[in-house]
Amino acid sequence: MNSEQTSIKSIIFLIGFFLFTTIQSCDEVLDIEAEGNISGDIYDTQENIERALIGAYYGFGGINDGSVGGELMGGDFTLIPTLLTRRNNLEISWDDVNGSAYSNFMDKNILATNDRVSANWRRAYEVINTLNNILVNIDNVTNASAKSKIQGEALAMRGILYFEMVRLWGGQYSDITINDDAIPLKTEPITEVKQIETPELATVTEIYIQAEQDLTTASTLLESLAKNDVNLSYYACQAYLMRMSLQKRDFEAAEGFANIIINSHEFQLADTPVEAFNNTANSSEDIFAIQQTAGFSAGDRSTGSGLPNYYSSLTESGLGVMRVYEFSLRTPARVNGPNFSSIDLRGVVNTNVNTSTTSADIVTPFYTNILNTSLLSSSKYMRLDRVIPKVRLAEIYLSRAEAIYEKNFKVIDPIALSDLNLVRNRAGLPTLLEEDFLTSFAFYDSLILERKRELLFEGIIFHDLKRWQGKIGTSSAISQKFILPIPQTETDTWGN
Repeated sequence: MNSEQTSIKSIIFLIGFFLFTTIQSCDEVLDIEAEGNISGDIYDTQENIERALIGAYYGFGGINDGSVGGELMGGDFTLIPTLLTRRNNLEISWDDVNGSAYSNFMDKNILATNDRVSANWRRAYEVINTLNNILVNIDNVTNASAKSKIQGEALAMRGILYFEMVRLWGGQYSDITINDDAIPLKTEPITEVKQIETPELATVTEIYIQAEQDLTTASTLLESLAKNDVNLSYYACQAYLMRMSLQKRDFEAAEGFANIIINSHEFQLADTPVEAFNNTANSSEDIFAIQQTAGFSAGDRSTGSGLPNYYSSLTESGLGVMRVYEFSLRTPARVNGPNFSSIDLRGVVNTNVNTSTTSADIVTPFYTNILNTSLLSSSKYMRLDRVIPKVRLAEIYLSRAEAIYEKNFKVIDPIALSDLNLVRNRAGLPTLLEEDFLTSFAFYDSLILERKRELLFEGIIFHDLKRWQGKIGTSSAISQKFILPIPQTETDTWGN
């Protein structure tokens, strides 16, 4: 796509995209007049606003819209951080032929002309503009309970998007970077061409403040709906507020948000690690997951997009572009590997696979990559018609344990130790006792190691490394090289 098609300055021509692709009678929903105004009754009734919200969910989840589509929560916001986290060539091997658009992230040489950077930027602001239109017209929803639900979900979606974007396109939240420019902050909809201006960049702290406000208000609006079926919920808001607090190193707040989720008893760990993935409906531990069906998904081998296309090497699903060295799974903890032991259920490999193997045959976290049998594939994302977990209870337990440790002056707290053992025990590992640790720092090392094991390839560890100010290879995780550039398709239009 050319720059006029992908910049915020021309987003007016794209705000009806989700309605066009997901709702029938689209010509009646949106029309752009020659004078540059949007006409049509897009947001004038509850029914149309609900349609717009469905369209926003599709964009938010990365439902496939062609080769230039941004996959956001259902794809690239998981895959790109995972690739950026790769430390060396003996960890992940990437098939540049079938995944050339992502090679920059492997090489840590992210160009402003990268198609994936542009596509996700475009789609994120399309969704945000749709959400802004919903929110400014929310009074057209006359039913009070429906109004609270729609407003809450729209605010939650916007808050999550801004949080995810500032973590990728902005510096790590700290006293040094909070006043650095990050991304444009748009809370009012673009409805006329004359409104389109070169956007100002908001600072890191301004984006965090907006995201926190959105998620806090959304929490209030959605609290009475509890789990809210498969949509964004009160608990999803609490989970993202927890993540935000960890990123800000506000450990007391992070513990509080985690407590709300855990003490609700609405969620339970799946019986085994593999049962948390590849489900047709949310698992017992999914606090929020991207819903996919065969007809509406981020894609797979058939579309050349979506997590299954890159993670899976099964003939039915993907091209196995991301290929894992088994050595990296056994790498000692001292060099940041997950160090799966022989009894850890999360490190088991199935070698009995061939071109006829299907996802139903895979009941292990890893299997031999069918297209390159010297390497492995992860089984976390095997089919396009399966939900994609975005926040799981296992993460909440590990986050609470970390928050308690950091808040309590680095002592081994019984609750933190219990949280760690819940995740370990589910993976088949023995219970650890306080006396097993020579120092409290040894407990912290075990906790961090457990995050790297449990959350491997889910796009979370990259953000952990940034807030820990750790290293990726020989570079600091807070280096500018790990911050996505504003797309050239965007900046080329600024000032014009």
